[in-house]
Amino acid sequence: MSLDRPLMSKMWVSLDTPAEVIRSLVTYTDWWQPSTSSVLQVGPARRDKRYTDGLAPGLLGSLDERAELCRRVQQLAARDRLLLFLWYIRQLPVDEIAPIVKISRRQCFRRRASAIRAIVKLGDPEREEAA
Repeated sequence: MSLDRPLMSKMWVSLDTPAEVIRSLVTYTDWWQPSTSSVLQVGPARRDKRYTDGLAPGLLGSLDERAELCRRVQQLAARDRLLLFLWYIRQLPVDEIAPIVKISRRQCFRRRASAIRAIVKLGDPEREEAA
């Protein structure tokens, strides 16, 4: 195994369809994400019986998917990364995104769809073997 590639757990990550990629983008910053750069927040966890291990439910189950999504998005062009960030993370309307990205409203829809397809394709094992 190469040290250049991040170590992923053996958990199944499903980003094989545009719908799965969109769901992952929309939930990337969901409520279970830690509010600080520290994953383990022991203090509040000890006082709240719902979080006995210091982690919000759902956090560990989403780490692999979020890491894989991040890996794939990093391989996109900067403009496409910005477009996806504004669209899914900031959830701006397309009329506000277009001037920021400096493309037309219609081109925003086209580039978004193309970027989503590219993210799906980046997970294709046949494509990785050819690289």
